Amino acid sequence: MKQIYSHIKLAAVSLLIFSACTQDEMLPQIGENETAVSDVLTIQNVNVANFDTGNSTTRVINDGVTVLFEAGNSLEDVNGDEIGILLIDKDGIGFANEPFKYINENGVNKWVSKNSVSYTSKIKKVIAYFPYAQIVKNGKEFIPSSVDELKEAKKEEETTEFKDKDLLIAEINDIQSHQLTINFKHAFSLIAFSAEATIKLDDTEEISYLLDLSDVSFSIGDELYTPESMSGKYICLVDEEQLVKNDFRYFYTIDNITYSKTLKDPITLAANQCYTFPCPTSSEGTADIAVGDFYCTTESNKTIILPRNAAGIPTGLTCKGIVFHIIDDFETFKSTNDLNDSNLNGYQEKHGLVVSTKKGNNFGTVAAADIEQAFIDGNVEKYTDTETSNGYKLTQILVGTENLGFIALNNHTEKLNNSTAWYAPSFNELKYLIQGENTQTGSTSGQEYINKQLKKINADELAGTIPSVTFYNGVGDHGLRLMTGGSENGWHGIPGEAFYPICAF
Repeated sequence: MKQIYSHIKLAAVSLLIFSACTQDEMLPQIGENETAVSDVLTIQNVNVANFDTGNSTTRVINDGVTVLFEAGNSLEDVNGDEIGILLIDKDGIGFANEPFKYINENGVNKWVSKNSVSYTSKIKKVIAYFPYAQIVKNGKEFIPSSVDELKEAKKEEETTEFKDKDLLIAEINDIQSHQLTINFKHAFSLIAFSAEATIKLDDTEEISYLLDLSDVSFSIGDELYTPESMSGKYICLVDEEQLVKNDFRYFYTIDNITYSKTLKDPITLAANQCYTFPCPTSSEGTADIAVGDFYCTTESNKTIILPRNAAGIPTGLTCKGIVFHIIDDFETFKSTNDLNDSNLNGYQEKHGLVVSTKKGNNFGTVAAADIEQAFIDGNVEKYTDTETSNGYKLTQILVGTENLGFIALNNHTEKLNNSTAWYAPSFNELKYLIQGENTQTGSTSGQEYINKQLKKINADELAGTIPSVTFYNGVGDHGLRLMTGGSENGWHGIPGEAFYPICAF
């Protein structure tokens, strides 16, 4: 029994058709008793069928269902995917394993025979497969003569990427032309595990999202398998005929609670089919806002905060940032930042700070003395205080000072509903972001957790030296306070590094 692991990010394209042209190269030598036909064997079209999920209009798995081929620049290029063509004679014996490379020539993608193999009368059947490999059996080169032989040989290969293990196969039993049209299907079955929850958008509409699973595994008989995470689901390719009750079990963890499930009825598996097993949870979870939640907006700019155990952002929502701190005394925060007249109602009676999913710009070109003078002119008493969350007020002064050249937020002009404008963090707010809620010097627990959430949605992660707008006025040293690795950086001046904009709700 063999397991085919799965791990690669594949493009979500429902069907790919690639055109190929014939080559004007010399034909290889024709063997005895073979009739030469007029051209080199060529691939005209390649079609790839998605894993059938049982629903022709809904793709259960966004990535890992479809295949996008990569084109190289030439036959010699190490990049570029290759299809294998097994040539079968009239006796059903394979006699050649020919590679065809996908290359781009003058802006046109096409499949090209690496050996310019001739189309001859000896070719009675073709088995096309992807990805191409030199197949070895018992230490010798082996040319499969059937799909079953090919599948067994490919399962013996030691590969780590899903793309390499996801064997595509197409049989062409009646060769009528040197031009081949290949209709690939997946040779194995796909097993997927996922958990879903719902959140209300308003009184009449709710949206489903995938929950973050961990420690996912399954067993078939005495064999234990570990599927790979892909697009919020765990998936694995298998070559089994049937899954039966108690012989097939799967295990998963949600919110630190471990579950074990089995089947009610046996399932007969088929190639090119996807079988999704639900991972229910006994708890509906909590509606309280927490650090790590996803701060999202709907198409109508309504705010929705998605729980932190979401595996990703569902269609219909756009994630703007990650909640990194809950503000207990919001009245003091408003007073400190001159926000008393602002209409900030919070979310479910909670208030907090959010870091953007994308970097801001650097500070700009300006002297440290000009920054300090702007704060003095703005009557800010605590512009050097490292224990005050006043980044919004300091940022507004810098933005409103003429000819200062403050450009940190030039790519963050969008105004979110029920929140402040984006602003550069004060050093105290930076401590929450990097050090976490305990704000211990040298700790990066906050940064590590927020990066875990940002990574889920392919957003800009927190890295390197990170500036604040809190001013440093030391002996012979002036500028903005910075943080690296959870500690205040020893260099103070005008930072060249980018800010990570935040907002308050």
